[in-house]
Formats: sequence, C-alpha cells, structure tokens
Amino acid sequence: MISDEEKTKIKEEIVEKINSVLEKNNESFRLDKVNVLNKNETVKFMGNYRVYDRKNYNAVSREINTFLKQYGDVDIKSKKIRDSGMKFTAVSFNFEL
Repeated sequence: MISDEEKTKIKEEIVEKINSVLEKNNESFRLDKVNVLNKNETVKFMGNYRVYDRKNYNAVSREINTFLKQYGDVDIKSKKIRDSGMKFTAVSFNFEL
C-alpha cells in the first residue's frame, strides 16, 4: 500500500496536469480534486473532467491520457452530453496502484 504522502502527491500531480492541459486549450472547466478509494491491497484514484469545445477534445484527451498512462492501466470513458442547451464531453478516469 502506498503512503498518504504518495497519495497526496499523485492527486496533486493529476489535478495540476489536467488543469494545465485544459487551460492551454482554452477550456473553462477545472478539475478540483481526485478521489481516492483505499482497498485492501491497492489504492484506486478516480476523477472526471469536461471538454466544452468538441474541436479540442482529441488534442486534450490525447495529452491527458498519455499522462495518466504513466500510472499503469487506466480505465477512461467519455460521453457526449447535452445539458440545458450546453454541449460538452464528460470524461471519467480511474486506475489502481
């Protein structure tokens, strides 16, 4: 099991990287936090973000996915959403260490 300091460091790295990619691509959404689920033998990290400009989606997701894969096998799901006239792509991710 990884230490609390390592968990905090990983969560901060993920938030910082995702927000920098979103900012670089002029996206308005910012990731607040990454959730952690402590299991018996592993720790699961989970989070989600939004991409509002669908033209940016491929560039944003490619860079973020490449970054997340440094942590191992990452489960990434995306879904196009239309909510109250707004369109965006919701992306969720999780991985275990």
